Amino acid sequence: MKNYLRTKCFLILMGLLMLSMPVTGQEGYRVTVKINGNSDTALLLTCYYGSKIKLVDTATLVSKGTFVFEGKSRLPGGIYMSVTPDKKKLFEFLIGKNQVFKLETDTSDYAVHMKTTGSEENQVFYDYLKFNERNYQHNKSIVDELKDEADSTHRYKQLRDQLDSLNKSSIGYKMEVIAQHPDLFVSTLFNAMRDVEVPDSVLHGADSSQAFKYYKRHYWDHFDLSDSSLLRTPLIVNKLDQYFERAVFLHPDSVVVAINDVISMARPSYEMVSYLVWHFMSEYQNPKYMGFDNIFVHLVDQYFSKEAIQNTSPSVLTMLTDRANVIRPLLLGKQAPNLVLVDTSGQLRSLYALQHTYILVLFWDYDCGICKREIADLEKIYNQKTYDLEIFSVCVNGDLDKWKKTVGERHMPWVNVNGTRSATPDFHDLYDIHGTPVIYLLDQEMKIIAKRISADQIPDLIDNVVQMKK
Repeated sequence: MKNYLRTKCFLILMGLLMLSMPVTGQEGYRVTVKINGNSDTALLLTCYYGSKIKLVDTATLVSKGTFVFEGKSRLPGGIYMSVTPDKKKLFEFLIGKNQVFKLETDTSDYAVHMKTTGSEENQVFYDYLKFNERNYQHNKSIVDELKDEADSTHRYKQLRDQLDSLNKSSIGYKMEVIAQHPDLFVSTLFNAMRDVEVPDSVLHGADSSQAFKYYKRHYWDHFDLSDSSLLRTPLIVNKLDQYFERAVFLHPDSVVVAINDVISMARPSYEMVSYLVWHFMSEYQNPKYMGFDNIFVHLVDQYFSKEAIQNTSPSVLTMLTDRANVIRPLLLGKQAPNLVLVDTSGQLRSLYALQHTYILVLFWDYDCGICKREIADLEKIYNQKTYDLEIFSVCVNGDLDKWKKTVGERHMPWVNVNGTRSATPDFHDLYDIHGTPVIYLLDQEMKIIAKRISADQIPDLIDNVVQMKK
């Protein structure tokens, strides 16, 4: 009996001790938001995700102006937002390691009046926002005064120096935060915002290309692509866009190398790698420039086909693979597929039988107005005989009589064949034809020089090829 009582007392004592101990290593999150003056009955929790905004949670009213966001699983780090049910953003806050805290503010100025409890992360973040607001107002007053000053006056120079000083103080503030709080997400955020600073010795050196090389080499120094928390900030898309606009040569091979480098830096973050692969896919699935479709094929072959990418179902993977298989034989530099089609005399004519320095494959429709204009422009180029050029003109319509009549009316003095009478597979599949007109320019080895071009581009394209051969 004594042992039982002793054990019972011990258990009660341990229970009391555990109640008094601080909770560490909590699972889940609990963010209490109090907004004085707010009359909403619900509040939304959202976060950035690349260029999009994702809904994360919904909080109902606990008491007047007070809401609680709560979940059993921890939130991934990043910048989150409190949003009204009608999708009006109220304020941002950070989610880092500690995910149990309280935010209190009011509707007159959410950032300036923000008070944080239990979150060093957000205390540092809001201290910076308040400092930045003071800097902004000071900057604005200086800019307003500058408008009335001639740039040759002493006062103008003073004001410019003040602006420079404000900018340096903002940079200095963030650098101090990074130094004092290296383990906080706010420091990761401030680091990611840093620009590349090219040293004066490089910037003004004898070799002007060194500045560009330095900029490219150090572009990602402070932006940790393997940290998926940066996906939940508005920084990632702008950072990527600037890199490919300013630091990558506009050529498909250069872009492929840059994509591989960026994705390599994102490993081992599965989430970041998946995001980047899909980001590049959205950029290059309908490329702006000719020849950049090889980037689509590269993404399918190198990533989607070799590793699991988030949000890629079996049906999506099949669709991407099928599309890559269509595009792959039609990439620039590839030998164009052969076509063996019936000509106006009823004889089979082979594309590969043509022996000319340049061959143009035209897919056209006799009811297409744009085709009619393109054919008229092609006739002028063809008749000038400036180049050793032959045209293999493929009509997509099945009415042979109307096709032959149209060929005669439009004075088409080249090889005319009908795509619906074929000894080779369907031209739609072979040449990815979904509309007309479509023009491919080939060399004497039937390799694709250019595709999906207009007639007026042909002389310049051939001239460029001639120059490159010299």
